[in-house]
This record gives sequence, C-alpha cells and structure tokens, in this order.
Amino acid sequence: MYFDDLEKFGIIQNTNDHFRGEKIIILYDPGMFPALIKNPNGTITRRNGGVPQEGNLQSHLDLLKTHLEEQVQENFSGLGVIDFESWRPIFRQNWASLAPYRDLSIELETVRHKNWSKNAIKQHAVKLFESAGRLFMEETIKLAKQLRPHASWSYYAFPYCFNLTPNQPSASCDPRVFKENDQLSWLWKMEDSIIPSLYLRKSLTSHERSDLIAGRLHEAARLGRKFPNRPILPYFWFKFLDQRDIYLSKEDILNSFKVMVKNGADGHIIWGSSQDFDNQQKCVIFKNYLNEILGPAVKEIISIGSRSSSTDDTLI
Repeated sequence: MYFDDLEKFGIIQNTNDHFRGEKIIILYDPGMFPALIKNPNGTITRRNGGVPQEGNLQSHLDLLKTHLEEQVQENFSGLGVIDFESWRPIFRQNWASLAPYRDLSIELETVRHKNWSKNAIKQHAVKLFESAGRLFMEETIKLAKQLRPHASWSYYAFPYCFNLTPNQPSASCDPRVFKENDQLSWLWKMEDSIIPSLYLRKSLTSHERSDLIAGRLHEAARLGRKFPNRPILPYFWFKFLDQRDIYLSKEDILNSFKVMVKNGADGHIIWGSSQDFDNQQKCVIFKNYLNEILGPAVKEIISIGSRSSSTDDTLI
C-alpha cells in the first residue's frame, strides 16, 4: 500500500514512499559506535569496546563511510538524521537502561587505579567518557557532511530535557540539563537543525502533554537563539509511547500541533515505526487515520502557521 497522496495535506515525503529518498534519510545506529549489545540469552557484547573511551574511532568511521555511500545518494540535499541512542554524551544522563555505560566506565578505572579514591575514579571516568563520546559524535557528523555536503545533518532527540518525568514532573526541563546542554555547544555548532523528540505518553493528562511539548521546545529555542539559523524540527509520533497500539485522538493531534507552532517549531517530522505498517490491516487502519485525522490536522496547522508567520511551516 502506497501513501502517495500526502501533498494535498501539505506533508512532504520521499518520492514513491522510499524509506531513504530525496527529502529525508534516517541512519539508524550507523557505523560502529561503541555500545553494549544485549544478546538474546541475556549476555552483553561490548561492540567496539562497549564505551566510547574504549572504542576504535577509525573502525567506526570506516564502516560509517560504507553506510553513507550505500544508503545516501551522492547528490542528496535533504534532511539527514543520525539516530544513535545507545548512550548520551553527558555521563550523568546515562541512567536507567543506559546505566551500564556508567558502571562499566567506573569499573574499568577502578581496576586501573586501585589506590585512587572512589571520587577520583568517578571523576576520571566521567572525563574519559565525555571526551571520547564527543569525539565519536563530532567525527561522525563531520564525515557525513564531508561525504554528503549538500544535506542538512543533525542527531535525533537533541536537546534532551527530561521534563514530565518522575524526578522532574513540571513543564520545565531538569535544572541540571540547561548547563549540560550548554556544555554541548560543540554539537549545536555542527548541527544544521535542532530535532528534539516530542513523543507523548497516554499516562499524562492533556495539559501535561502540552507542557511536555512546550518545555522541550523552549529548551530547543533557547539553544537556537545561541546558535541561530537552525530550524527546529521536532520528531512527533501519532501513537502513544507507553501504549503503542493506541493512536492519538484528533484533539491530541491538533492540540500538539498548535503548541508546536506557538512555541517556535519550524515544522515537524512525523515518524512511524515499521511495526505500524507490517501487515495490510495496519496499513488500512493508518490510511483511514491519515485521511480522517492526521492529514486534516496537518493541513489546518499549516494554515494557522502561515497566518502567524511570514513563511509556511515545513512538515515532513
């Protein structure tokens, strides 16, 4: 089933529904970033060292070059998204499922420096992790720009905010995040767009969902003022993150889009999982949803955006 009639809603898409086309390309976990890979039997494989400070940068870049040449047309001039989520370049932000990256980093330095205090070991682990993490991320986007210079390159989900979470239940980002995002000035200087994630949870109230969007866009806009001429193009999913079989209602969709326009988004990327379209029934359900709810909402919000701005919003 093809979705080839999206232009009537103002939605930009790749020609012929190509996954990697001329408008947008998403590179999922490209190259060989250091990562801790969980195997089916529960064991962990340390891919390319496991943590960035143990990784071989050249091995990563060699495979990244192959991936770029295979997956991205030489004359590509659209939006290129690097989707790497195994770890975050700020050491503290690797918690919950990412905590093993902190644990392994500290464990390695504990073995190497048996006479150091726990505090000294942790500080050294943080320094090594963040320095190497920066290097991997910097060189990745540098190579993408070198090989496909006409494209607009950015990382998915940055900046992080962590609002509307158990430890930060308000609209504002975690106070520590502002300083940490300022530490990532090297990233904002290199990115061509700012692409935060605005996936919603059903467990939140309608007001909280609006707050989540507004808070994350406020932080994106704050960084955009420091590093101008970078459009803010947040990721948005038409399903709930915590109940993935439930589509957002028309009210949720329209309200979300209006909050985006009000808070400085220059457009947004409508994302969908391959699991949303892995059989004919799901495709039929989505096509009805697209024609009755999602598409008309996009069309309406473009009209609102064009009345409040000198340029139309770009939606992908």
